[in-house]
Amino acid sequence: MNSYYYSDTLNEGIHLLYFQSDPSKFPDGVKLLEQAVENEEPHAFYFLARCYGWGDGNVKDDERKAKRLSKRGIELGSSLCVLGADRMDILKGDIERAMTGSLEDAYKDVLAMAENGDPMAQYAIGLFYFWGDMLLHFQKPSREQFAKCEKENAAEALKWFRRSAEQGCIPAFRNAFNSVRNGVNGVEMNLEEALRWAETMDGKVDMRDYYHSFIMEYQKLKRHSDAIRWCEKGVRENLSTCMVDLGLVYLYGDRGAQEDDAKALGLFKMAADRGDEYGCYHVGRCLYNGWGCTKDFAQAFYWFDQARRGGHQACKSFLANCYFWGRGTEINYEMAVRMMEELRKERQNYPKELMGYCCLYGKGISADTVRGKRLLEEAAQENNSLAWKFLGDMYDGGVGVPENIPMAVSYYQKAAAKGTAGASEALKCYKKTLFGKWKRK
Repeated sequence: MNSYYYSDTLNEGIHLLYFQSDPSKFPDGVKLLEQAVENEEPHAFYFLARCYGWGDGNVKDDERKAKRLSKRGIELGSSLCVLGADRMDILKGDIERAMTGSLEDAYKDVLAMAENGDPMAQYAIGLFYFWGDMLLHFQKPSREQFAKCEKENAAEALKWFRRSAEQGCIPAFRNAFNSVRNGVNGVEMNLEEALRWAETMDGKVDMRDYYHSFIMEYQKLKRHSDAIRWCEKGVRENLSTCMVDLGLVYLYGDRGAQEDDAKALGLFKMAADRGDEYGCYHVGRCLYNGWGCTKDFAQAFYWFDQARRGGHQACKSFLANCYFWGRGTEINYEMAVRMMEELRKERQNYPKELMGYCCLYGKGISADTVRGKRLLEEAAQENNSLAWKFLGDMYDGGVGVPENIPMAVSYYQKAAAKGTAGASEALKCYKKTLFGKWKRK
């Protein structure tokens, strides 16, 4: 980006924050904004206030700092600061009194910058229409005209977002793409059109953060060749999310490519080696199940644990199994319960059959036969064959319930029909009497 409205220092800072998507470069961008602020460059206060007000550049929110910056920028004559303060809903009190003109004056000044080609001003004007500031401050339509004005403003916002995106502004691209993709404020939802326009932006805007979205949307439309094209583009650009996406294409073989577990594992490993939590998780899945490789519980456990450290949640279900059965690690019921409890508190699926067993027998948690029975029954209703096996054990041993051999046999039979380990062996302990009743041998 290059604009004669800003110094070279501010121009470079804006470029690093809004025109490229590598987060490792954001701190340098923020430092450049701070230098421009130290030099009392009026518009620099707007961009740094955005960082503290909206978290641009991954800066931690600090409303007080955003207010101070906005006020000083307004005192120095920045019309962008006026629109920014209005958007942050802080254009009141001392900040409003710092204005030398009206909000409309500021709008007209930023509009002139936008019409003269400044992409950040174009983005700011787009926001003024998009969020209803134009509607509420200037137009103030009647109830009958409100919907019509809102729709017209949405179209105007889209126009300005697209003009800004043409010059590489990433947040403007995001708003333009999502407006049409999702249908916002009266913009007609049209996924095909959103993707068509996004394709025209390739090479103009850094869209790396959106490759995954393109892939998911093309898959939704069953345009698998386009999804794979973006996967492969992302892999060439070393994007770990695209490595995972393409790996899933090969793993399931129903998304435009022939199933190839080994190729899937290779792609997952590439992502995992770059620290991608989903890559780690899927490498673990492959090793745990022997997809594209020989089963290796020890390595699977390692990669599941790496995924957990990276913030992945679903891996905890596999870790619970590893700790429960001693797969790749020592049996540790306490850790198994911990993994399951964390999932439960996060309202995510967890292996209820294992938690039910632990509650029933007091493994890694205080014994609670009522809860244990309930969890096993819930899992059994979901056709979980291991839950059937555990329920058979429960009635066979009279754990928390009266001994009930017919019920035990019934559950063992269901589990055996699914090939559940131990169920067939348990059935061998019973036989029918001449009167057709089950009893122990």
